[in-house]
Amino acid sequence: MFVNFLFLLYLLTLFAYSSMDQIEMSEADSNKYEMTWKLQWSTLPHDLLSQIIDRLGLIEFLSFHGVCKDWRMASTKSSPEEYSRDLWFLTYGEGSNCSLLSSNQDKLYNIDLPELDGATCLASYKGWLLLFWNGSLFFFNPFSRAKIDVPNCPITELSDHVAAFSCVPTSQNCIIAVITRTSDEELELHMLSKGSKQWSKCNFSCDKPNLNTINGAMFHNGEFNFLDRFDGLVTFDACKSKGWNSYRLVKNDRSVKNVLDYYIQRDLFLAKDIKRKMELEDDVSITTCGTFYLRGKHNILVPGEIIEAEEGSESSNNLKGVWIQPRYFHIDPNQSW
Repeated sequence: MFVNFLFLLYLLTLFAYSSMDQIEMSEADSNKYEMTWKLQWSTLPHDLLSQIIDRLGLIEFLSFHGVCKDWRMASTKSSPEEYSRDLWFLTYGEGSNCSLLSSNQDKLYNIDLPELDGATCLASYKGWLLLFWNGSLFFFNPFSRAKIDVPNCPITELSDHVAAFSCVPTSQNCIIAVITRTSDEELELHMLSKGSKQWSKCNFSCDKPNLNTINGAMFHNGEFNFLDRFDGLVTFDACKSKGWNSYRLVKNDRSVKNVLDYYIQRDLFLAKDIKRKMELEDDVSITTCGTFYLRGKHNILVPGEIIEAEEGSESSNNLKGVWIQPRYFHIDPNQSW
């Protein structure tokens, strides 16, 4: 992809040269030449720029977007393709310094995201992150830096909170659900629909033997699904009955009639060898936020994980991570919930 980007820049260079007026290359005209060269780059036809954008990967698109004002304007009328159906992995927790792993190419990028300084990701879906920071909630796309504030956050501090949202936050049908355990016997769910400022609250009696610490959540077929790290599953019908159901997950039991129509992909951080690929030291521990995504014809839930530092480490450097789909979103600057 990077080679393609260089080739496209080469074509742009040829175009810029061919469209320049004849200029004497004397020392006296050097400043004039430089100004004309910059002018030609910034005034390339938007139709040509759009064709180039359509062929760029996400990282190359971000570089293109930052070249100049005119190129940035051209890029607002186009978006890069969904080049990878593989998940990318983002680590944060060291101020605004973050690292992004393009898992399909195993390329590591260092990026500056002040929005993640002090924040914790509660949910990730279709390129959007739902973040908690200092008693507030907001949606954030780390590729475009688009941000949407969520009103009247019902959480003052985090414990074992997990969240999900039904669709992208720019949709009028978006619903947010944030769940936590208030006691060994009870769950508490807060929900907010797009356009509303008032959160609703629902409680459900469910002791820990039936549902341990929740580490996976998503919205599917009109219901929010919440899974623990063992075999417990609780669902809430957000669209019709507004009712709860509790299940026990079993494997390879043909007598069971109810079958999940999505896959659960546990321990993905370890399976993908992310710690080595991201060049993390042995003393690093990391808490991850999962996601829910479509791969081919299959819906896949990736639960969150807690990866401890290596045994024998004298100290522990605690980081946070999140699985994210590489997507870029243009939104109106005045976009609100």
